[in-house]
Amino acid sequence: MAKSTQALRSSPAASNPPFAGHLHLEAGLRGGQTTLVRQSFRAPFHISKPYWDGRVLQARIINATAGILAGDRLDLDIRAASGASLLVATPAATRAFVMKGGTAGCTQRFSVEPGAWLEYSPEPLFPHRDTDFTQDTRIDVADGGELCFADALAPGRAGRREIWAWKRLQITLQVSSAGEVILRERLDGAGPDLGRLAACHGMAEAWFATVVAISPRLEAADLLWARIRALHSPRCRVGVTRLCKTAWLVRVVASGSQSLRDTLGEVRAILGGKLPALQSDLRRV
Repeated sequence: MAKSTQALRSSPAASNPPFAGHLHLEAGLRGGQTTLVRQSFRAPFHISKPYWDGRVLQARIINATAGILAGDRLDLDIRAASGASLLVATPAATRAFVMKGGTAGCTQRFSVEPGAWLEYSPEPLFPHRDTDFTQDTRIDVADGGELCFADALAPGRAGRREIWAWKRLQITLQVSSAGEVILRERLDGAGPDLGRLAACHGMAEAWFATVVAISPRLEAADLLWARIRALHSPRCRVGVTRLCKTAWLVRVVASGSQSLRDTLGEVRAILGGKLPALQSDLRRV
């Protein structure tokens, strides 16, 4: 186990030095029980004490600073070894602050071995005015591995009437299952451009979420897909796509934060009917 820290920033002042932070976690079996067999982190990342809830080992990622500033380079690497069951969540949203000069970036890697379970369920990313942020995510699930990955994006700080005000977001996602790439997508644009597109579809304040579920337990004939599609409404658009035999993509576009949160909760609960690990309580800290 390796742990290292550096001076923490208490505010998003431009004079604060950038971070080159990382969080590397690996869950494995010891004595037949899931535990963190490897953990290494550097500020701004920190993790709360993990605990076994009867289904999965829960770990919370904590950002000990105000948020992401220009120059920050963050690296996240999470692995679930064969037989392990791991849930990783965040207790607070990720905020990318004003970046008058420079950019910030985060790389995320998730690996799931055969017979392992991994759920990643963070709070949304909030891009502030003039931010320029890149996030690159790669997911690799081996044959027989199971995963539920969620990613959410806010239009900005709606409470402060600061939406669609970021300079640039580059968000890429690549998912591989059993060694085959089954999804590759990229969002690259300025806030006002995405805002105009959302307005064309009748959502001046649109919140986005992507859920990727991979498991041999999930079948095309399952009634749960009809239940998820039935969540679709004028205030919350919901779509389901089958990526391959064992992998599914659920896309959600909601007209507000609470609508997004409620819908994601319902999607998770419906999937939990076939994936027992999703019956764990995300709200427990």
